[in-house]
Amino acid sequence: MENNNVSKAQSYFELINNGQFNTQAFTDLFTVEVEIYYPKFGYAKGMEGIARFSQHVRKLINELHFEMDKFTYIANEKYVIVEGAEKGITRTGIPFPDEIVSHGKFCTVFEFENNRIKRMHCYVDPDFGGEDIERAQLLNTTIEASQKEDIETQTRNIVNNFYDIQFGRTEGNLEDLFAEEIDWDLPGNTEKFEWVGKRTKKNQVGEFFKLLYANVKPEKFEIDFIAVKGENATVVGELSSKILKYDKVFTTEFVVIFKVVNGKIVKFHLLEDGYKLNEEMN
Repeated sequence: MENNNVSKAQSYFELINNGQFNTQAFTDLFTVEVEIYYPKFGYAKGMEGIARFSQHVRKLINELHFEMDKFTYIANEKYVIVEGAEKGITRTGIPFPDEIVSHGKFCTVFEFENNRIKRMHCYVDPDFGGEDIERAQLLNTTIEASQKEDIETQTRNIVNNFYDIQFGRTEGNLEDLFAEEIDWDLPGNTEKFEWVGKRTKKNQVGEFFKLLYANVKPEKFEIDFIAVKGENATVVGELSSKILKYDKVFTTEFVVIFKVVNGKIVKFHLLEDGYKLNEEMN
């Protein structure tokens, strides 16, 4: 790359690779009032700051090598930004990166004045050996927990919306909550009660409710609780319905199992006391 400042930035990394960061050639790269920034080290200025920074790095690392063939440079007349990779051995004898917690990536911003480094801000995780396991696990767990929470929120919202529409608390079409292919089951005597049984298509949801309300008058439907885990939800409660053909009220505890994938219900199993229903309706 034809840029004098890029050559100076390259010299900075080459001198460190060669162990020459205490030489005149190294200090000559910087202006007298150079500003340094490094995570956990903070800010420093001037040659005294360069010396303190070098001591700081030596406290962390026994060996350090920049993989300059993997560097990317972005440059203009005043700035050079380097995205790079590094490897080495920490003071505790741990090789890095381990490509699990530590990945050896960094970005350094150089600002130049008269072909010398006026400002150098380095952005890197100083936990080279990936020894901060607790914080790394916390970050990973936080991401996973957030994703799980998003899925569970969606599942709960869909289930609540289902019952809000079913009982007229909000407008909407129940069919729109379902995927095209579904696993629907309400076990029971299909010869005696035409609304029970299995269904596999979205358009059969509307047919179910037409059959249900043509044959059944709801008397009570109380939800005790809704438990949600990821894409799955379980609704537990009690219902009472008048079976119009027999002019009798049927009361049962129930469990409904939902599964919601990509915002659509793919599974709906309503489990009630089908044996009691069959025995009482005669």
